[in-house]
Amino acid sequence: MLEEIYLFANRHEAGVKLAARLSRESFIRETDPSKLLLLSIPSGGVVVGATAARALGCPHDVIAVKKISCPWHREVTIGAVAEYEMVTLNPEMIPECRHRGQRTGEAIETTKAIVKTFIHNFRANRRLDVSGKVIILVDDGISTGETMSAALKWLLAKGRTERPQEIVVAVPICSPHIVDSIAKLADRLIYLSMPTEFWTVGQYYWDYAPVTDKEIHHQLESEPVQVLSQKHQDLPVAA
Repeated sequence: MLEEIYLFANRHEAGVKLAARLSRESFIRETDPSKLLLLSIPSGGVVVGATAARALGCPHDVIAVKKISCPWHREVTIGAVAEYEMVTLNPEMIPECRHRGQRTGEAIETTKAIVKTFIHNFRANRRLDVSGKVIILVDDGISTGETMSAALKWLLAKGRTERPQEIVVAVPICSPHIVDSIAKLADRLIYLSMPTEFWTVGQYYWDYAPVTDKEIHHQLESEPVQVLSQKHQDLPVAA
């Protein structure tokens, strides 16, 4: 039996399909729209998130998180930096990181600077107010889970009066290798597909071109409300 998987034309299509999936969730229908806040992770996640937020008619903002690439193997992720210099490292990589401490430290500092740039460029240095909100945390997919985990841990580390009411992770594609660890951190995990043969998020998009700062600004400045059509509400969704 062939496994049903998704192949998105681009991140815009993924955002529309993700919004269609979310629109069928009871928590969306039962939550006051003023309490919903969709937060997307730069860079590709902003296109998916902004598209979904417009379709759902809910507020949208950027949460600044960036993976830390291994300095001696750029394709390997050793952790992530979240807002205001919150660093998380993959436990499996810590012995290797200690062995090559100086280069690891440089990679972390470089990533911290990128996160600060995200906050400056995409939020004009505004602090995120998530107190009492139902947060929908969106990326274009989850592969290693480092950036999503860092975003979740940052939200969960907030003080009692600053915490969200609920945190929902919503993505088009999720690796089966990371789904359990993400589900333990979030109140809900929603995905359109979790293929058993998973290599990279990009393999499930026809167009997975890098997203520029200009495109992110365009997405953030777009009109906030676009009602889902019946056609999109009826799109098939993987279990």
